[in-house]
Amino acid sequence: MEEKELIHFGNILYEDRKIIPGKIGISSRQINYWIKEGLIPFVTWEANQAEEESNKNKWIRLNTVQAVWACLVQEMFNLNVSKEMVLKMSNEIWQKSRTEKYADKVFKRHIEKNPNHLSDDTIQKLKGILSDELLMEYYYRTIINPFTDIIKSAYHNRNKMPYTFFFVPATGYYELRDQENSLLENLCSLYQQHTVVSIPFVPILAKLINVELSDKKIKDLSYLNNIEKQIRDIVVFKKPKVVEIAFDNGDIKPITVTESHKSREKLAQYILENKIQKGSKLLIDIRNNDNYKITLIKKNK
Repeated sequence: MEEKELIHFGNILYEDRKIIPGKIGISSRQINYWIKEGLIPFVTWEANQAEEESNKNKWIRLNTVQAVWACLVQEMFNLNVSKEMVLKMSNEIWQKSRTEKYADKVFKRHIEKNPNHLSDDTIQKLKGILSDELLMEYYYRTIINPFTDIIKSAYHNRNKMPYTFFFVPATGYYELRDQENSLLENLCSLYQQHTVVSIPFVPILAKLINVELSDKKIKDLSYLNNIEKQIRDIVVFKKPKVVEIAFDNGDIKPITVTESHKSREKLAQYILENKIQKGSKLLIDIRNNDNYKITLIKKNK
């Protein structure tokens, strides 16, 4: 990942996007309760300006990684995982990483090994941040951990999909995995001893990306390539009733996108699972004002 991309994806995850819980199917009341119980760490309360004096209501905005975790919490409760077990995993993923200074190790790796070929100026900035104990303790150690790293990877390396959250309800053991071939081999002993639950990240990320795809205020979705942006512009801004999308060689199943919310989520999932190669082209057939057909012509290798 290049320096500019590294900074950009960090902004997407931790700063730029403020997601309303209702947009991802979770009520504000539920989010507020989970925060109070410690199930979603490091989310701050913000007073609703209209109700600030009476202090009757509170509203929450989540960044991308917080929203992904909230969706995982919801899914675990849907699977009847106990609150105590969810809290244990929350502490393992968020609090333990902070205590063990996982973020410091990430900074030191970039400073000492510089795997992303960062500029000297950026390396010096990282050294300055690392030496600031208050900044590390109350910011970077709360936002950088193995969970947030894998979400960043999922946005950037979509060709590695699917990413999956595995956990064992009986023990609280969990793993965050991509599609490595060693997955089943590594989990084989677990399957023989305990029930193992698998929660895929693709539907969750599709839900979040759909929020952004549908938000006309967001103009620059830089994690999309130009072809994906063109598809998004047609679906969101031209607002046709039906868009049929197909690959020219027919090796990927075509998709039909309508105006419905669920259909938009399928488009987001389609983009996640079928990362369109840079240099590909669109063949756009405007059949009528309410119907587009888009053919994706893959770039010749």
